[in-house]
Amino acid sequence: MGTALVQSLTGFAPIDLTELNATASYLKRVDRKFLLTEAQFLEVLKDFSSDFRALEIAGKRVFHYDNVYMDTDDYLFYKQHQEGVPGRTKVRTRHYTDSGDLAFFEYKQKENGVTKKFRYQFPAVEHGTMTKGKKRFFDGVWQSLYGTKAPNISPAMRTAYKRLTLVSNDGSERLTIDFNISVKDLRSEVANEIKLDNLVIIESKSLSDNCKSVQTIEAHGISRANSCSKYSL
Repeated sequence: MGTALVQSLTGFAPIDLTELNATASYLKRVDRKFLLTEAQFLEVLKDFSSDFRALEIAGKRVFHYDNVYMDTDDYLFYKQHQEGVPGRTKVRTRHYTDSGDLAFFEYKQKENGVTKKFRYQFPAVEHGTMTKGKKRFFDGVWQSLYGTKAPNISPAMRTAYKRLTLVSNDGSERLTIDFNISVKDLRSEVANEIKLDNLVIIESKSLSDNCKSVQTIEAHGISRANSCSKYSL
């Protein structure tokens, strides 16, 4: 998605990272996801311009993300998602590749539709690894949530994609829009990178379930995904 996306974004007012973090960081939020084709997304995007602003950093609005998901040897976190367990865990390292050394270790916990995210920053050179510092952080969050010893986890899957972030004018909702998605199994020596070129994932993050974006997307005849994770895709 190139020229058409750039042209569509010219109609959006900008928002900088400082204001986004101050008004719409939402480390505890309600998430809703939609799966669209590129053509569907470009049509929906036209209807967002009057109600949303686009994150802009140093003149850029589209950014590269690189994630490495961690899991137990028997894929406990993957199974939680596939089996629809009400309380499920997702753990990853994330490198914001356009920002040089900016990387985070992130622990996401979903309970009854509400997602909590815990994270800490680390040097990007450690991206995709479980260092002692990450293990201490993971163990501490796990024990605070479950009161039991944390399992051992290691790298399982890599996902890379481009992301556009939109924030509603009143700051009540943030949208992440991911495209040019690729995935690779890190536990198989013969695994190839898989590209999901015509898939666009829109995720709405807010403190309520009544959102402008949901109304707009569903008006285009697109239903929300019952369950969708780039890790389990």
